[in-house]
Amino acid sequence: MAREQLGICTEANLHSDYLLFNAVEGSESILRYKLARLPQVIDRLAGHFSEALLTSVVAVGSNYWATLYPDAMPLGLAPFPDTQAEDIDLAPVPIDIFIQLRSDRRDVNFIACQQVKQLLGGYAELQEHIQGFRYLDGRSLTGFIDMPANPRGKAKRDAALINHTHQPVFAAGSYLYLQCVNLLLNTWQLLSLTEQEDIMGMDKVSGQPVAADRQLADSHFALLQSATGVSQNILLQHMPFTRGSVHGEMQLTYSADPDVLLQQLLRRFGLMADNASYDQLLNYSTIEFSAAFFVPSISFLELAVKRVSSQLPFE
Repeated sequence: MAREQLGICTEANLHSDYLLFNAVEGSESILRYKLARLPQVIDRLAGHFSEALLTSVVAVGSNYWATLYPDAMPLGLAPFPDTQAEDIDLAPVPIDIFIQLRSDRRDVNFIACQQVKQLLGGYAELQEHIQGFRYLDGRSLTGFIDMPANPRGKAKRDAALINHTHQPVFAAGSYLYLQCVNLLLNTWQLLSLTEQEDIMGMDKVSGQPVAADRQLADSHFALLQSATGVSQNILLQHMPFTRGSVHGEMQLTYSADPDVLLQQLLRRFGLMADNASYDQLLNYSTIEFSAAFFVPSISFLELAVKRVSSQLPFE
């Protein structure tokens, strides 16, 4: 049975680090080996600092996958959509390798980041390092409970991880959309409580949806849901960050089905045929960058080293 990367369906942590790399040209063979080793390195640290609950995610950019693993392509893996809704720029960028580290100890995250950088040093160039943190009781910087409709328990795995019967080679893998979103916090804080709740479609204290007669068709909550229950087929994993005067959120959306990711994105940006408008929360944020990835299982990472080096086909 394929072994998934534990950072996909992990419970919430206090701290996170997001490392974005571009590969050095011609380093594919050594990077395959190093990416297969990386979960082992993190697992060893997690065992040493067991109370920290350290996990990792290793993801390969849609633009780089065919270069790194030319003999096996996940169905439907595609670049992040390069489109605009109204005046909202999705800012898609090509990122070769994405590493996420999460734990309940800042110092353990620091050690893990250092080891990742040393492991990939000389073969992948670090483009960005963003640190996230848990805010209050799991809220975004808007003050609202973040991701209240997220699937729980076994439903998380069903939503995020590919079933063996659908894609045997990529079982326990996941498709990932990553967005770095900057919140216009000063503008948001000028709104009244009622205005904020109307935009979010949720009660600010409880996180429950507002009454049906008050729920706007273009509220954040309404556009995260759908008549077909698409929201139950995605797993959100967001965390706030701050850098000087810039405050925002790293938004990670996982799914076992790339079409679900695309539908959810288009619905939020008002690009579906049945949309009334785009998500009104977008009026209070700017997107710094977006990227699409595939998160292979640990089993695939290990198998790829053996298969590619011996020129054997994937089964």
